[in-house]
Amino acid sequence: MKKLFTVILLFSIALSINLNSLNDSDINELSKYISKDKSLLIKSYITNNGHINNIYELNVIDGIDILDIQIIKPYVSVSASINESLLDKRSLYKLEWWLADSDNQGGVSENSINQYFNPMNINEMNYDDLISLPNLSPIDVKAVLLQKKRGSINGTFQLKNSPGISRYGYKNLVDFVSFDNQKNSNNFFRFTTLIKNSPLTSTPDDDAALIEFYDPTSPQILSKYLLSNKNSSVGYIYNKNTGEAFEYANQKFYLSFNNIPINNEIKLLRSLRIDHLIFGNFNASFGQGIVFENSDSFSPRRTGFGFSKRLNGINPDQSNSSQYTLNGLAIQLSNDFMRFSSFISNDKRDAIINEDESFSSLILMQPRMPMGLSQDTSKIFSPLTDSVNELTIGGNFRLSPLVGTNLGFTIYQSLYDKVLDPQIRETILGGEDPDYSGDTYYLTYMTNSADPEINAMYQSSSTSNLWSNSKSSRGAVGFDFTSVIKNIAIQGEFGTLMKNWNYKSFKKSPKAKVLSSFIQFNNFNLLALYRNYDLEYDNPYQRSFSNYQRFKTSIFEDSYWLEDPAYAFLYTANPQPQSEEGIYLTSRYQFHRNLTGTLASDHWSRKADDAKYYRTVAQIQWRPVFKYRIYFRQKWQARGSHNIFHPSPYYSRETRIRVKMLLSNYNELEFLYSLGYTTFSPRPRLTDGPSGEDMVVGDIGSPDKTIGITLKYNVNERFKIRTGSLYVKGFTWYFADNDFRIFDSNFGAFHHWISLYGLVNNAMSFNFKLSFTSDYPTTNITEAQTDQGSWIRNPWVSKNQFDYKIQVDYAF
Repeated sequence: MKKLFTVILLFSIALSINLNSLNDSDINELSKYISKDKSLLIKSYITNNGHINNIYELNVIDGIDILDIQIIKPYVSVSASINESLLDKRSLYKLEWWLADSDNQGGVSENSINQYFNPMNINEMNYDDLISLPNLSPIDVKAVLLQKKRGSINGTFQLKNSPGISRYGYKNLVDFVSFDNQKNSNNFFRFTTLIKNSPLTSTPDDDAALIEFYDPTSPQILSKYLLSNKNSSVGYIYNKNTGEAFEYANQKFYLSFNNIPINNEIKLLRSLRIDHLIFGNFNASFGQGIVFENSDSFSPRRTGFGFSKRLNGINPDQSNSSQYTLNGLAIQLSNDFMRFSSFISNDKRDAIINEDESFSSLILMQPRMPMGLSQDTSKIFSPLTDSVNELTIGGNFRLSPLVGTNLGFTIYQSLYDKVLDPQIRETILGGEDPDYSGDTYYLTYMTNSADPEINAMYQSSSTSNLWSNSKSSRGAVGFDFTSVIKNIAIQGEFGTLMKNWNYKSFKKSPKAKVLSSFIQFNNFNLLALYRNYDLEYDNPYQRSFSNYQRFKTSIFEDSYWLEDPAYAFLYTANPQPQSEEGIYLTSRYQFHRNLTGTLASDHWSRKADDAKYYRTVAQIQWRPVFKYRIYFRQKWQARGSHNIFHPSPYYSRETRIRVKMLLSNYNELEFLYSLGYTTFSPRPRLTDGPSGEDMVVGDIGSPDKTIGITLKYNVNERFKIRTGSLYVKGFTWYFADNDFRIFDSNFGAFHHWISLYGLVNNAMSFNFKLSFTSDYPTTNITEAQTDQGSWIRNPWVSKNQFDYKIQVDYAF
């Protein structure tokens, strides 16, 4: 009798209407017992406030009374909903991190967010869909593809038993996928708006931060409107950088048709589908980024593993990039055996124009300024913004003869409507002081030893039958491969610049190559990567692995030796890697369930001056008891340590210790202590004596110290408060609520911040953050004379900085 009762109960629940997942047919069914208006009130309440735990919670709805509840009670149930996970997932730190990083320029976070809210059916995902997800290695991707060949993956049990998938890979994959088409069959809308005035940070190096361009009264404004379903998507992106005028803001739009199957009886073309057919703005990235990737951002040590992923293939452009954008038509088709990608783009580029109307170089500016910072028409001969038209045609063809093995060929050509003629001394170099001009010190100043990289800039003057307006061109070809053998993944790419497509000069053409090997176990992995880029390989679409950007340690770093400070963006905002050759090793090993260590070591030579570098970082995460985490990080880095005659050597070491305590209700309290020291070659000219005389010996050391505290407090499931304080003396880097900041204070500074994060309802979240930085009053002047003739002695300067961030996200 008891078994019969259980069967009847389960059968009735299965046939009842689940209030937590009401659809249109459920509304019609519910309207048989109460009015349709009341049924819609119930659906609206659950959509905006999240799932309910029992039916009597409906009594708080205006228009629903206890009699209505009693009427519908026999016909409804309250159980877990398909959409219930939306609220749970949005409370996870990973999603908050991606939302905070949604102003990134590579588009990887945007892809993660879209997959998170609107997961694809894993049975319809191909190699590119999977490899673009964070922390999923080629070995994990092959495991999933092999499992699909066995049959349909209907749940997590089959997914986690994919042959060769790691536990780490499975845990990261399961957030982004579904096992049927129900979740992504409806329209999905997402809106993001961000307003912030925090300082510009182009790279993790302090010398890449230019305070001349920081204007806190003109904040960054970023808005994204994205609408998609299973087979189509449309998006509009608006971005104005901090300090940028509204008329120079960037706007992008795309219309994309996705995942459309093509029935074909030809064996090699069977199961062919259109991955993307895009009109408007799109991104393209192939292989390891040697030949082509069109992002604006530079990411040091970007391996393509872990979180340092790139979107492979052609995808809609949801990033806030403004310079290397592609606007036109792109298509990508694929099946299990091949992938074909092709695109054509006609877009404007910011560039430095010479007096003869040729251009010296493309330039990425943040903010964009048509006449630079000085507005001097005698030095800037033509507006920098939208000054060159570029027609780019390219494509990639990839074969996959075996699961996990890919062989690709990439080609592109860019045509310009102006002659490309780098006139370094005539156009770019100079300065306000004619007796201390960059023209004199170019290629001769010892500490700017990377100037040969400037001297190797690409130049071209040619026409093309493809475009009648063409006056110069640049193009590259390359091959890439990936192969997974058991738990080892081998990847590589080779590329070369083709001067006027003269294949007879192939041997002399500048070349670049990357080769990597990755081995993976559940508790251990090891990556070895080799790269070698020729000095003349000046490809504006190269985004492969590198420690530093192109033109580092060149005269482009010194804005006072340039005709306009805006020209310093040639280095500070340059997304190209520098010319170098080296080997990078990184490994992660979980010694014990409470102890995990990572080691990353890089040794390389810069091609411009043959300077030898090394950088080694060791990290340990220790959990002595469940509620305590101790993070230890030690870095050693040097340049020129093997050469006593090097003009500008340095040695740097940094120790960082973080102690995190997990409190009740998932609250966290964290302490930070950092100690660093950098030694470099003495520079007496930068140090005056107490009476103003020149010094014989300069300063050779720079100590750094940082102390900080951070509190994360969850008021409830929907509202969080985060706050922190930091004391800095010297140089340090810091993550304040997912925002990356750099500080450099010779006399000490305090930085305080508070962030409020909340869920307005089940579809909308907001983040409001305030930061305040106060430097200790400083003086670097012993005496000076004003324009009126009066003398000032020992002036003290106080520097206070206030900035904010407001972000609203809506997903439905």
